Order: sequence, then C-alpha cells, then structure tokens
Amino acid sequence: MDGNIGAGYAPYSQMVSTSFIIRKSPGVSSGAPFPLICLTLLKKLGAASSVRHPVPMSRVMDAVGGELHLDQPIPRVHHALLPGEDSVDVLRRMAQSVAFAFFIDPEQTTDQPDFEISTETIVLPDGVVARSQLRGKVTLIRDDARVAITGADQLFVFILEAGAIDVQPTRSGRRMRGGDILVVDLAQSVTLMKTDHIVTMMVFARGLLPESVRYLDFHCSEVRGDHPLARVIAKTVDCLWEDSRLMTQVQGSVVLRAVIDMLALALTDARRTRNAPRMLKASAEALIADHISDRALSPGWIAARLHVSRATLYRAFTPYGGVVRFIDDRRLQSAWVLVSSPDGPPISDIAARCGYQEALASGVP
Repeated sequence: MDGNIGAGYAPYSQMVSTSFIIRKSPGVSSGAPFPLICLTLLKKLGAASSVRHPVPMSRVMDAVGGELHLDQPIPRVHHALLPGEDSVDVLRRMAQSVAFAFFIDPEQTTDQPDFEISTETIVLPDGVVARSQLRGKVTLIRDDARVAITGADQLFVFILEAGAIDVQPTRSGRRMRGGDILVVDLAQSVTLMKTDHIVTMMVFARGLLPESVRYLDFHCSEVRGDHPLARVIAKTVDCLWEDSRLMTQVQGSVVLRAVIDMLALALTDARRTRNAPRMLKASAEALIADHISDRALSPGWIAARLHVSRATLYRAFTPYGGVVRFIDDRRLQSAWVLVSSPDGPPISDIAARCGYQEALASGVP
C-alpha cells in the first residue's frame, strides 16, 4: 500500500504529534499503542489528504474503537518531491513527521550544495519503521522544552547502514558509523548530527521491551556493529522493510517484536561492557580520535559530551599524564603519521587535520 504525500498533507506528520493529545478521545482506548492511534487519525484525515492508496483506507482500518484489521496489508507512506516543489518543501513535511520527537530546521538544512533526502514509512500496530537516505548533513534536536511538551515513554532506534551520526550526550564518545545501532529515549533530551547516511529508524513503546530490562536507562545506548546481534537485527529489519508489501499487519508485528527482543539482549550486553573498568577512558579516547581536528577539543568539552564532571575525567587520565597531555600526544602521533607519509599533504593541511590552529594562524605554508 504505497502513497505519496502531497501538498497540504499532514497525516503521518501530525498524527504522531497529535496522538499524545487524543489518547483519551472517544472511541480510542487510552492504553492503545500510539501507532494504532496514528492509524485512527489517518483514517479520519484520509479523505481530506492527498495520499493516494490503491486500496481504500476503510479496508485497512476499522474506525470502530480505533481497531486495526491485522489480516490487512501494512500501510506505507512515501515523502515524495511533487511538481513545483523543492527540497525545502519536502523537508518541511519530514520535519512535521518527526516533530513529536525532534526539531529540524528545513531552511538551514537544505541550504547545502547537492542536498538530497528521501524517507518512506510503514506503520504497524506495535510501532513505526522508516527508512531514510540523506546526502548532506541534518541536525535533529530534542531539547528539554520538547520533552516537556511531547514527552512519551517510547524509544527511537537508529540502525545505521552507511554514513555517520554524532550523538550528544554520548555514552561511548565514538562517532557512530555503518553497522552501529543507537537507541534514544524520547523522555530525555538529545542532539543528533547525521551525515550522508542510509538509516532505518524504529519507534515503539518502552512497554514492548522484556520486563527484565523495561525500566533500565537505555538513553543514547549503542550496539556496536561488531556485536554478534547487530548484523542479525539489521538484516531482520531490512527483510521486514523489503517484504512488508507482502505481509499482513500481524506478520509484520511478529517480526518487529522479534527485533525488539534481540535489541533488548544486545543493549543488556552493551550495558555490561559500558560498566566495565576504564570504560570512561576508552570513551574519551574514542571522542578524541573522532574530533582530533576540532579546535574545541578540551577537557571541559570532553566532560560535557560524556556527561561527567571534569574531576571524574581528570581522575581517569591521571595515570597517563592528564587529559591535555593525552590530547597533545594523540595530535603529535596523527601529525607524525601524515608527515612521514611519502604522499602526505602539505604542512598547513596536516596542522588543520590535527587541530593545530596556532600553526594555521601563524601562516605556516
């Protein structure tokens, strides 16, 4: 069931953000999972929207009590560039579609050379799955004000196939890359900076996690691409995405719940690793390696990104001569590798790559 979103269409973009308001509306159970409520609202708004469905929406959703026919196909929505539109128009609709979770600045984001983005979404009784491809950079912001307005007990999961994501706050300090999985708790604030990515996203209620881990803090937790389950999770979600056109709602839900169970196990493993001795130093090292060229790199900047005090950070690096010395050593090592390379770049480029802004300011050739 494919549909292109046309001008003036709000359903998927607004149904999620509106769902927090209509949980107790007549005919909708207050305990219903939010995708069910989204579908109910989509049913109501469908007649006024320009979404085109080969199969009438009435055959997919039953308006009585906001119930869903589980033996019917899985609804799919595609954000398309329509005649007379530009990328700003498309990104405005995408920004609305994630407004329940994140703020995106469409004008600033699309003001990039060769910027492109496309997103397609499927809606299941237990969650929403979306696939996005981006050329360029986009920043997703969830601040305390948005949490207060739209706060919900749901998890937003990013399965990164290609590209990079910088996370703030970060638990590991490392930049996320292809194969990694990130979990964001929508009850907490976060900023994500995504670059040239192909990513599959899932949104589901925390209550779908196994009871033994349901109330653990997984905000900004990561499952590294080298975890044994990371590839299995990614492949299973990819199969769900590709085969959802052939699946019924109940079949898609079974697959999604299997993914959630695997994700819970992988996150539990990640928590054990994160709590291991010297993990703070390892996280700081990863952050330094990824931002060695950044002039802002300093003990205070690292402590803020890792959500620890400077004193805690200093203690972790005391046996190694301190944080500043460690950063300087890493910069010198990086510079030495580039300088000693037969085909290495000019000294000025090496200085920039290694964070030696003073060299650039003094006019080193």
